[in-house]
Formats: sequence, structure tokens, C-alpha cells
Amino acid sequence: MKNLTWKIIASQQRYNDFQRLLWDQMRHIDQSKIFDDKLYRQVRLMSIIGPSALPPDQLDRYNRIVNDMLTIFNGAQICAFERPFECGLRLQPHLKDIMAKSRDWNELQYTWLEWRRRSGRNMRELFEQLVDLTNDAARVNNFTNGAAYWQFPYESRDFREEMEQVWKEILPLYEMIHAYVRRKLREFYGPDKINRDVPLPDHILGDMYGQTWNNILDLLIPYPGRSFLEVTPEMVKQGYNPLVMFQIAEEFFVSMNMSALPPDFWLTSVLTQPPNRPVLCQPSAWDFCNGKDYRLKMCTSVTHKDFITVHHELAHVQYFLNYRNNPKVFRDGANPGFHEALGDAVTLSVASPKHLQKLGLVQKNVDDTAHDINFLFSLALEKVTFLPFALALEAWRYDIFDKRVRKEQYNCHWWLLREQFGGVKPPLLRSELDFDPGAKYHVAANIPYIKKSQRPRLGLNSDPLAVSGGHAYHPTIGAVM
Repeated sequence: MKNLTWKIIASQQRYNDFQRLLWDQMRHIDQSKIFDDKLYRQVRLMSIIGPSALPPDQLDRYNRIVNDMLTIFNGAQICAFERPFECGLRLQPHLKDIMAKSRDWNELQYTWLEWRRRSGRNMRELFEQLVDLTNDAARVNNFTNGAAYWQFPYESRDFREEMEQVWKEILPLYEMIHAYVRRKLREFYGPDKINRDVPLPDHILGDMYGQTWNNILDLLIPYPGRSFLEVTPEMVKQGYNPLVMFQIAEEFFVSMNMSALPPDFWLTSVLTQPPNRPVLCQPSAWDFCNGKDYRLKMCTSVTHKDFITVHHELAHVQYFLNYRNNPKVFRDGANPGFHEALGDAVTLSVASPKHLQKLGLVQKNVDDTAHDINFLFSLALEKVTFLPFALALEAWRYDIFDKRVRKEQYNCHWWLLREQFGGVKPPLLRSELDFDPGAKYHVAANIPYIKKSQRPRLGLNSDPLAVSGGHAYHPTIGAVM
């Protein structure tokens, strides 16, 4: 493992050297004299290289801090609730499965707390150093701070204000969902656990981060017994396996006159958990930028949720295939959220009742109001409830980058924003000894979250504006981490 880490660092250094050489060349170009729009855009984007512009000693420190934080995150393990001799439980698949399926208040609270104690709390000091280095990198790239740097790709002068304005338009729907969910959970857990007038406890929402709530659909569904949405049993009955799921997804895209996957995709992709080594199982699609090597990494299970995620990930690969002949700097989405928008548009079609019927995964007629409401409500628990979490996470980091929040307030400010945007609270009293946002992968990796995608370069330098190197896209809606 140590040898692999050094190989990653060495590879990252070679890439940083290339980025800096490119940057030095771009700085000598007078952009005011470029009148071709496409050429101007390419030069402008290549003139911003993020942390690679830092002096070598600072860049090395930045990379090592991110690597150390990821090591803490990836290595975090806990013991099972009330089974102290059953240890080694990791976020995926163990803890994710517990948070999704358990309905035991105490087990959920224990799991929620222990994961944060083993992950986020141990990286707080590293994060404080990382904030300063991210701001330094932003300034070297001619931005005022890390927040301005992360917002730059969206080409908006008031990006944060625009996000919050859109959220205000969605808020009435969210408030109705929140009130309904609180009532149903109060009925299930009892009034001693759930107050009718306070925020929802974060640990009982079916997810380690309370960011999507569709895992507790069984407690909330408006029309019980009319749920065709969960087709996992039918998939198992029909003998589905991960390879079949990907083949069916490929057929879906080919039916729309898109490209078949190249042969090497099937040879080089990781579609299931390798038996001989642990891997970070967050689904990701990769473009190796040579016009022929496209891969996907996903520890696929035969479930309804993973079936949808497979289509989402292959939508990224289709994007790679379609832009492969563009100039390198244009082989990407129009902005950092564009890929995810396409992936989600695809999954809306795939998850529709009629499509599932067409595949033979739904055997009965589902063309009635009850099924429609169940279907739409399930989507809302996945899509709408995610928005305040993403807004809070990004607003929290923006506030830290522009020094609105002191380091002594990091954890408190996180929960203030979670309550402000989403009406969610921690299950237990928290303090500044804790660092709950660090329990989220994107904080450990220093990756922007609002775009609902990630682009880590070799697992270390997670620059949101990289213009060279491999691209990876991770879903944050649908197959969330």
C-alpha cells in the first residue's frame, strides 16, 4: 500500500509539472488580442491550473494533506452495534447498508456517531491547513479565494445568489415533503423521539448523511402495496447479474442511435468488488483521454438502485465517446454540472414505470394515480431532498474560504446551515472537537460538490478546473456517497 501511494504521488508530480509548463506558456499570451471565441476560451481555461500553480513545496504539501485526509476517510472502520467483537465495518458496503435498512434508532445513532468519530474528527487539523493552501492556489490563479475559484466555471457573477434563489422557488415543495416525512417518522418512532416542531434527526433518514431519503420509502410511501418501484426481487428472479445490467444499459443507448461500448471497456472496467483487494466503491466513469480508453469503476449489486446508477454512469461514457474528437480542453461538460444533468435526464427515463414494464421487470399494469404518486414521491425523496444538503455543504466551504467563519466555528456553522437549508439536526449534541463535514468524501478529497460530480486526478489533486488528465464523474444523486 505504501509503494502504491508513492507511485500515485510520483504520477501526480509528473502531471503537475506538465500543468505548470502549460501555465507558463499561456501566461505569455495577450488574451486581449485573441478574437476567435473558441481559441480565446481554450487559452482562458488553460491559463487556470489550480493547485498546480503553487510553488513546488506548497504543492507537495497540498497533495500530501489531501492524500492524508483520503487515507483517514478510506481507512475508517467501526465495530458493529452491541457486537464489539465484530469490527472492520467500512462505509461501503457495511455502514451504508445499515443506514439504509436498519429501523433501530439506537443502532442508527451509534453508527452515525462512530463513523464521524473515526473519519471526520481525525482530519480536522489537516482541513484547516488545506483551507489556507486552497486559498493560496486560488490567488495564484488570480481569484480572490477558493470560493471564487470554485464558482468560476459556472461563468456567473452571482452564482451563490442564483443557487439560493432557485432553492427558494423549490422550498415550498420541500417544506411539504419535510412536514409529511416528519409526521410519518413520528408515527413510527414515537413522539418521545420526534417532536412535531423541530428539525429532523439526521440519522434516521436512510443515508449516512441524510442527503437522500428514498431508503426509508417503506415508512413513508403514500399508497402502501402499490409500489412497483422496487424491482430488485424481479431482477434476482430473472437471473440478472452486474454484466447483464451493463449490457441492458448499453442496449438502451444504442437504441437511441448512440455508440456501442468499445471492446476495451469490458476488459478494463471494474464492475464488481474485486475479490483480492478493497477499492473505493463510489461509482465513477473515466476518460483516459486517448480517444479509445474509457472505463467504469463500480461495485455493482443486483438492485433496482444500482440498475439506475449503471445507466447514469454509462451516460458519462457516452458523453466521452461523443466529444472525443474535440480539442482537449473542450472534452468536458459546458460547466461542471452538465455531465450530471445529462446522467440524471437519462435515469428519469430509465426509472419510469413504462420503461421498467418494457424490460419485463414490472409484470402488472401500473397506469393509475396511486402508482404515479408513489413513483413521483420516490423521486422527490431522492432528488428534492438532496438539494439542501448540497447547498449547505458548498455554502459551508464558501464561507470558510472567504473567511466568514473562523476555524473555531467550523462544526457549529455546518449544522446551522444544515438546519437553515434542510431542517435537519444532529442526533446528539456536537462540539468543535467534532468535524462532521469531514465524514463526507468530497470534503476529504477537497472536491466541489454543487456540480454533483467529481474529477479527482490520480486520487490526489482534486482540482475542479483541470484541463488535462483523466476525468472521473461520480453521482451524488441516485448513487450517493
